[in-house]
Amino acid sequence: MEDPSLAGADGPGAASGPVSASELRAFAGHFATGVAVVTSRSPDGTLCGVTINAVSSLSLDPPLFLVCLDHGSNTLGAILESRRFGLHFLSRDQTRLSQVFASKEADKFASVEHDVGGSGVPLLRGTLAAAECRVTDVCTGGDHMIVLGAVETVRMSGGEPLLFHRGAYAALRATGRT
Repeated sequence: MEDPSLAGADGPGAASGPVSASELRAFAGHFATGVAVVTSRSPDGTLCGVTINAVSSLSLDPPLFLVCLDHGSNTLGAILESRRFGLHFLSRDQTRLSQVFASKEADKFASVEHDVGGSGVPLLRGTLAAAECRVTDVCTGGDHMIVLGAVETVRMSGGEPLLFHRGAYAALRATGRT
């Protein structure tokens, strides 16, 4: 039986040829994601971090997460050298924190409260959740690197997540269902 949601897939407006970067970005924007910040410390002690939304839990046994970072990211360089990173999930009131780590600011940590975790990575204060991870594997995925990290410590607080949907920040809305 044909899936009705696919009706017209070959009709007007159907893609022909390779999908452009802008089309892929628009398509991906239909999938709401959480907003995360990845942090690390380079061997010379420089703190770095970047806002991402390409992150996923991978395995419970062993506990693994994956993060995807652009090849040109300074944070990726520090992670590859130190083999450690912090992973932070932002709360709905942390739009500004997301913007700081999405910027090209030289010292993103100047105005951000943070601690140093046991592994030496900077851990942002006040996030919804944070983990310290040890790199277990890295592979290329197009213009990004996929970094697998073994989760070594976690800390969590209450609250609602900051979301990103169709190019804008968003928040959960109660539906009345449980």
